[in-house]
Amino acid sequence: MRKRRAVLISVAAAVLLSAAVTFVVFAVGKTDAACGCSVVPDVRGPAQDAAVRFEGLVRRGDVGGAWAMLSDEAKARYVDPAGLRPVLDRLGASLAGSDARWLAVDEKVRYDQPSEVVVVRNETAPLLVLVPLGHVGEERIDPGVPPLQLTAEGDGDGVRVELPDGDPDRTRFVVIDEAEQIMLPSRQQLTERAERLTWRAPRRGPVVVIGIERTDSGPRVGVATVNG
Repeated sequence: MRKRRAVLISVAAAVLLSAAVTFVVFAVGKTDAACGCSVVPDVRGPAQDAAVRFEGLVRRGDVGGAWAMLSDEAKARYVDPAGLRPVLDRLGASLAGSDARWLAVDEKVRYDQPSEVVVVRNETAPLLVLVPLGHVGEERIDPGVPPLQLTAEGDGDGVRVELPDGDPDRTRFVVIDEAEQIMLPSRQQLTERAERLTWRAPRRGPVVVIGIERTDSGPRVGVATVNG
């Protein structure tokens, strides 16, 4: 009788152990799958840091250092450091007397090649930063982002924007306030190329409106300031 009872206890314990292992395996497998699908790499932080480094080179007049940070496309456009110098002179003039921060406002994350991040600093010419995942410090800069014609004016609590030569369906808008907070506005179409942008907080003081149009050949960026 005792032997039979011991056998029954052993069988019950094995069943409980098997159920526990099955539950753990199922739970762990489910958790791993969920985490694997939700991980998004941070490319904005490295892009902003790269823009700060590039700004330092511009302020010091280090054309050689700035040339080393350029993307291949930018180097092909400017040919040599001498061709880059006028661009850096204009950028340096726009940086003078301002302590605003570089802010990443748009990104195109890519895994098989460097991600594209658009970085702006008030009305300073925007930068396109190429961020290779897993290679911090190897970011590359293109200071010659093609311009997007953008006009903006106050419209009650929001702003009215117009894209004379742009495609609103391919354009994303970002609004930056005096505290350098980035806001993604709601959009109301007014005409084929004009829209009204609004956001949760009432508009107080000047704001900077950024328009990023994604084209097949890369982004075009427009910047406009609306005074309070």
